[in-house]
Formats: sequence, structure tokens, C-alpha cells
Amino acid sequence: MKRVGIVPTADLFYTDNVYDDTYHFPNTYVKRAAEVGMMPVGILSVDGRVVKESLELCDCFILCGGKHIWPFHLEVIDHAVKNGKKLLGICLGHQAVHSYFKTVEEMKRRGYTGGIGDFWELLEKEGVSYLKGVEGHRWEKLPRGHESDTKHKVLVNEGSLLNRITGKTELMGASLHRLCVFDPAPGVTVSALAEDGTIEGIEYGDRIIGTQFHPDVDSELNCIFEYISK
Repeated sequence: MKRVGIVPTADLFYTDNVYDDTYHFPNTYVKRAAEVGMMPVGILSVDGRVVKESLELCDCFILCGGKHIWPFHLEVIDHAVKNGKKLLGICLGHQAVHSYFKTVEEMKRRGYTGGIGDFWELLEKEGVSYLKGVEGHRWEKLPRGHESDTKHKVLVNEGSLLNRITGKTELMGASLHRLCVFDPAPGVTVSALAEDGTIEGIEYGDRIIGTQFHPDVDSELNCIFEYISK
């Protein structure tokens, strides 16, 4: 049984109450992973930085949606890329995958040789962002039993990894975001678009996948999770 590291969203350092520093693992991600036969393992950080030894325990990773990209998100992606492990980033996770490769590109441009987590913190202090706002893609809630209400048409590029996994050039994806990616880094391929041109899917080789839409809301796109598990 493959161990999949579920990488959460986090609320850290937003208040003076240390007990407000929390991690969030939405049940949908864990449920989809278990449905395709994987063993879900939570990946925690210490003050926003990953405990690297925990990554060695995992065969693959799923990055959850959320509000903020933390250094530990990029550190997990870095581990997956450098060790040939499959990784699926969903919503914020998709944005983190995009930001990882843009950050690597910027590190090379500046000749930075330190860790990617340190460089990400530097970019945040400089106000650098690789995301932009998008209208009409946000639902405030996902009502139980009404998951299909949040879905919209996603156009999948023929020949892309996502196309090969799903067998589709058009699918319905749940939309729950205010930001989107743009201008992907070299080596990153756009695999899917919304009808308004918003980038809904990216991929890097045959192991790193990002979906702005949420295949986790129900089991209709479990083929994506099955691919990560192989």
C-alpha cells in the first residue's frame, strides 16, 4: 500500500494566541486517497518549515487547497521533484506547484544557492507573487450533497498527461478560488483551461500535476488519485 503524504493548509502567526496556529486537513482529500487504496499520512511543519525526515516516509503527495502558500509547501514539492515522486497539487496546491517552478527560475536568475524555503520567505518579504486575481470562480461554501453546483467546464488539452489520465478533453471541475496562475515557468505545461481562459491544469513531466479545480469533491475523478497511487 502506497503512503501518500497529505500536505495541509495552515493558519500560522496570524494572532497572538499560540493555539490559533493550526493545520487543516479537509476530509475530501483523505477520503479520495483511501478510496483508491492509498494510506493517507499527514505532513506537518514546524513554524511553517517541513520536517524533512517525514517526507522520506511517503511514496507520493497531495497538496490541499487553502489560503496561503507556506515554505513547507515548496519544500515538499522540491523533495518530490528531486526524488522522482508523484505529487498532485489541488487549488492552493496547484498554485504552490506553479510558484515552486517560478521560484526555482528566480533562484537561478539571482544565483541563489540556499534552500527554497528560505528564498520563498525572501520573495514574500519583497512582495513577489506569481498569482493574480480572477472573478467568477469562487464559492464561499461547498454544500454537502450539492457538489455539482460548484462545477464548471474544464477544457483539457489533447495529449496532455491529464488527458491521458482521464481520457477526456472536457470535464466538469469544482471551482473554489479567488486567485489563479499565469505565465508558467519553463518546463511546466498547461494541460487545461476554463472557458474564460483561466489556467485549470499544469504538469511537469509525468509525475507533477496541478489542478485549479477540485477533483476531491466527489469520486467522479478518482482516476487522478489512482494515477498518483501507481
